[in-house]
Amino acid sequence: MEPKREFFPKVKKTVMPRPYFATEKDVLGHRGTAAAVDAAIYGSNWYLDKEQGLIEIYDAGAAISFFNLLPRKDKYEKEGLYLRLKIAYRTTENANVNLRNFSGNHVTLPNSLTGAMYDDPQTYWWVTDDLTLNINSIFSGEKLWIQRVDWEWMSKEIIYEDELFAKNTILYRSLEEVQKLYSEKELTDDDVKDFLRDKIKNDDWFAKKCLVMLREEQLMGEKLVKLFEDSGLEL
Repeated sequence: MEPKREFFPKVKKTVMPRPYFATEKDVLGHRGTAAAVDAAIYGSNWYLDKEQGLIEIYDAGAAISFFNLLPRKDKYEKEGLYLRLKIAYRTTENANVNLRNFSGNHVTLPNSLTGAMYDDPQTYWWVTDDLTLNINSIFSGEKLWIQRVDWEWMSKEIIYEDELFAKNTILYRSLEEVQKLYSEKELTDDDVKDFLRDKIKNDDWFAKKCLVMLREEQLMGEKLVKLFEDSGLEL
């Protein structure tokens, strides 16, 4: 059925805040600490206690972004390093706080009246792009306090717990080995071919465009009207 269109002589324009693009900071160091009071906090149900250096959260809805306080997650990807993140927090007795953490998982923090560190081992596999904690739920009348996030660059080389007494837990690296990873290499025909193979393998849209190119001669043999009809375009 053909839709019946009406004419509207006046329509409202959409009003929204002008986009603000913060400059991403280059956070240096092997390890460090990001204070919660310096984070960007969105949503409701929170109070910023600058005197004690804490964010107090009750109920749900708050989002706490550490985007400009933590290093870029893929900064040392070539070196096989990942960003291990830990949250220093405290809760009331029965808070049972559920949050989306830095690895994108939804976890319930153990209650702690005296304070605790939540170590997120899942950042070994993935760190969220927004570096934001989302508070999903807190029991009614209970509270959560977040003090800081500790971060450290760690190697992806694994030692299992039952090997701790037999193997060294520290990976020693040389500057020359690391510099080789970032040195410019001479580009060869094989490098380009490998790039295209990987591109086809991982990019469906690119693979389709390659198939279209292969069919180009066949399509050029079709009549102009048929090509237009098959395209789905309208005059």
